[in-house]
Amino acid sequence: STTKYLNGHGDVMGGVVVTRQDRLKEMEAQQKLTGGIMSPMDAWLTQRGLKTFALRFVRQLASAEELARRLQDHPQVERVYHPSLSNHPDYARAVELLPLGQGAVVSFIVRGGRQQVFRLMEALRLVVPGTTVGDVYSLMLYPVMASHRSLSPEERAASGITEGLVRLSVGIEQVEDIWQDLDQALSRSGS
Repeated sequence: STTKYLNGHGDVMGGVVVTRQDRLKEMEAQQKLTGGIMSPMDAWLTQRGLKTFALRFVRQLASAEELARRLQDHPQVERVYHPSLSNHPDYARAVELLPLGQGAVVSFIVRGGRQQVFRLMEALRLVVPGTTVGDVYSLMLYPVMASHRSLSPEERAASGITEGLVRLSVGIEQVEDIWQDLDQALSRSGS
């Protein structure tokens, strides 16, 4: 997806297909049938985003790692999922394969479930409730009602999507500003 971090500004739909040489003819035939060319404006916006990708993404990676560490110690947070944390099941592999940083999305479980998540999201002032990831500003997503809403409660549970799980897509704001907003919102959601 070029929509997310390559563009990075939440204003483009696009993607890239990468394939093996032996599948190239099949992919070319599919492109002829369905089209595969971005609009000129989307292409220009993606190219614009590429110019700042390295600066944006390095900052987002570092901020996500710092926020994941801090969230682990917050009393309103039950569990944090981020591959930079040593308790993550894929920690060793993530550090080996992704030495510059292990992702700009932090997932965590808010104590108290759905009602506490709603209270948390209503209390946010800087972080924006959203339905997608990969923008210049920080977004909080609620998978139960967004990305995983079409799954049954049993299917979500089997995938680890609990009523208290949220995803934080970290933007380029100062990490202290993001933390202050999360801390105050989490503290309000628990009272």
